[in-house]
This record gives sequence, C-alpha cells and structure tokens, in this order.
Amino acid sequence: MILPTNYWKIQLPSISDKKIDRVKEFFELQFPSLSKKTTLSVEDNKQIQTVLLEVFRKADDVKDRALAGLCLRCYVSHQICITCRNIPNIYNISGEKLFTHTDLLPLVLNDDGKALVILDSQGKTQHILNYHDNTTQLIPKGAELFSVNILQKYNPDLVNNENLDNWVKRLTCHNENIRSFLWEFGLATPSDWGLLCKTIPRPLSKLFSAEELEIIKAFQTVYQRDRIKTRQKGRCSEPTQSQLQEILSLLQQKNLVISVKELINNLKQIAEILRQDWLYKKTGSTKTVSIEVYNDSTNNYFANPELPYYKDRDLEDIELEKFQKICKQLFDQTLDKVIAEVVQQRIEELRKSKAYNNFAQCYPEGLRLYYQENVSLGDISKKWKIEWSKARRIFQLENFLDIVQYRTEEAFLEQFLKLLNKSQIAPFDNEPENLKNIVESIREFVFSKAFKEAKAELLASKKQTKNSLFAQKIRIYLDNLYCTA
Repeated sequence: MILPTNYWKIQLPSISDKKIDRVKEFFELQFPSLSKKTTLSVEDNKQIQTVLLEVFRKADDVKDRALAGLCLRCYVSHQICITCRNIPNIYNISGEKLFTHTDLLPLVLNDDGKALVILDSQGKTQHILNYHDNTTQLIPKGAELFSVNILQKYNPDLVNNENLDNWVKRLTCHNENIRSFLWEFGLATPSDWGLLCKTIPRPLSKLFSAEELEIIKAFQTVYQRDRIKTRQKGRCSEPTQSQLQEILSLLQQKNLVISVKELINNLKQIAEILRQDWLYKKTGSTKTVSIEVYNDSTNNYFANPELPYYKDRDLEDIELEKFQKICKQLFDQTLDKVIAEVVQQRIEELRKSKAYNNFAQCYPEGLRLYYQENVSLGDISKKWKIEWSKARRIFQLENFLDIVQYRTEEAFLEQFLKLLNKSQIAPFDNEPENLKNIVESIREFVFSKAFKEAKAELLASKKQTKNSLFAQKIRIYLDNLYCTA
C-alpha cells in the first residue's frame, strides 16, 4: 500500500517517522488531487516520482529542487526501512536471531530531513542549501546522505527501466555499512571457488607450501580459463570431474600425484585460509560461516542451506578492481612526486630572487603553518614581520595549486596510457576521439580527486581546517622532509 504521507514523513532510525510541514505544503501544491487520496495506485506513484525527479534534477528554482528532493528522500527512507526489515529474515540462521532490523536502520538512515540538499550541475556532489539566501555548502566526502546517494545513481531511463523501489532495495542491500555488518557475522562471504579464483597476495602466499601453491596455480589455470571461455556469470559452480582430472594432470607434470579426494580437501583448506584473510581485511575479524558445506561421504560441496544465495563476482570485475587499485596507487604516487618537485622548484626560485631569497629556507615552514597549523597568510606575515602582500607573493597559493594540478594531470595521463595499453581489461586504440575522451576523463578525475576541494579551501574561512587530499599530501611531504632534514 502506497501512502501519500510517505512523501512528507521521513523514517528515522528510532523506528518512527517525522512529518515535515514545508514538504507537505510543497507536495500538495505540486499534486493537489493526489495529495488528498488515502492511497496511491502504482500509476499515481510513478507519475509523482517522474515529476519530482525532473524538478529535483533540472528545475531553475533551486528551492523547488531541494524540496522535490526532500519529498523523494522521505519516500526513499520508507523503502530503506522495508528492505532492512527483510534482511534479517534472509540471514538469521536456524531461527536464531543474530540481529534485527533495528540494528541495521542506523547504518543507512542518516537523513533526518532537516537539511535541504541539492546536487551540483553534474549531479555528482551533494550541497546543503541555505533556504534564506540560496547559498550552498558542500557536504564533505563520507558525510553524504545515503538517501540522496540513491537518488543520484537512479536512472529510470535505463534499458531495464528499474523502478525506484527495487533500486532502493538493491543499493540498501549493497550498502557498505550493511555489508560490513553482515561480514561481522561471517555472512555473505564469497564461495570457496570464487575465493580460489583470486590472485594470492604475496604476503599470504608465504602461508602455503610449495605443493599448495602448485595446486592453486593448476586450479586457476583450468577453472578460470573455462569460466571466461563460457562467459559464466554469477556464483562459481563446483568444478566438473573433467576439470578436476585436468588439474590433476597438470599437478602430475610437477611430480605431484594426489587423488581427487585429496585435491578437493586441499582446495577446501586453502579456500578457508583465503576466506579468513578476506574477512579479516573487511572487518578485522575472522569469525565466519562458510557459504558452502563439504560432505565427507560424497566428497562434494553443496550450498549451505542455512545461508542465502551468494553471487560470486565475475572474473572481469575482479580484474577491473585490480586495474582500478593500480590506478589509485599510480595517482597517489604521481601526486606525491609532483608536490615534491614543485615545492623544491619554488624554493629554488625564491633562492634566486633578490627580493625574496631570505625566505627560501623558511618556505616549507610557511606551508606547514598554512596547511597543518591552519594559520592564515595574514598571521604568517605578522609572524615573519612582513607585509601581507609580500607573504602573498612569496606563497602564490593559487598559482602553486594550478601548477601542481597541471603537472599531475600530464604525468598521470602519461602513466595511465602506458598502463591502459598493457591492460587486458580495456585495450586502447589511438583513435583521436578515444584519446580526447580519455584525456578529458583524466583531467576531470584529477580535479575532483585532489584539487576541487583544495581550491575551495583557499576561498573558505581561515578557521576552516584543510582536509582535502592535496592538503593531506602536503602535510605528509613536509613530515617526511623534516624527518630527513
């Protein structure tokens, strides 16, 4: 049953809802006839959501956008609550109540409806709107409202035309906080076969004997080949007898002769170690419930009937995740290197300047005061007993930031293209349009990742702490500089 009140009452973690009067007034103004109904039909509900989404994303009046968004946030909050009520029924084992929906609600209901929230022009960042003067304040990363995240990512025009209710259910079930909570109980972990498909980290490989490493290698050679070849998706099925025999044949070539039963036992033991490592990385705990059960009498695995169906990640997704991880490391390394180069270049420029050579040696200390101690340029100038305008010319913070950004873009783009050409995930051709799109994407990525927030910090109140990635990298560089000095 769909109630019109769901669009002006927001669900709270305390298992209660709160009426928001200004949202009710807005809804009644937008839908005068529908707001008077006791219940809404599916068609009515779809019409309401279509209008509200259009207003939320494209209306010229920023207040209308915020109020339409708040109507949708109220509706989404009720759907989140419904999803959380269903999750314990799926995961509670053998009638034992490991947790209830009240444990889950605080993990996802972080929206009390007090703030008016709009999206930037690209729909990528959340901003709090001041209703009185239409000024906005960026919601920092990590503090975004989950309800707004759901609306940001929802696209009703996709091929499957997924409705908003299903979309809320999907994103709630995949919410990082919900998943981490389930992992604490060892729930929703990958299957043994999915774990064995993953690359073994070098530190973890030391836990395995030479024979076990050969078993892992042989398994991956056969199993991954066939899974990719047949384009198998979803949960990793048990290896077939022919696959097991081929694995044994590969092991015999390495002078390792074992039976099928011994092979499965070894794979089972290896997978358990991998599961404990996976779980520990996710939660800091190794408490676990296996998603598969091994039957000694049949020498076979079967799905644990006490756990819900788990879909293993596709090998392509695993490879893509590795590629993305490498890219992140590459970006961090590039930014670190460029910051060090530009700071040293600036010191050399000051050293060669007749007017400012006395400040070359204390330039790093000035950066430390600004980015770590949160001291303004005005206060630095007083501390150094010089005019504010002179301090501004010494630091040239806007120019400094622009140079680091430009060089980071160029260096990261060069390294990224080399990496892309080597990758089997996304082979790259040298078509001009493809190159142009990649360059634009890289520049947008670099800007949003490190420099958008950093530039906003330059314009913000001097009392605001600088927590952008750029500011953090500057502090790390200066700490290392003082440690080696």
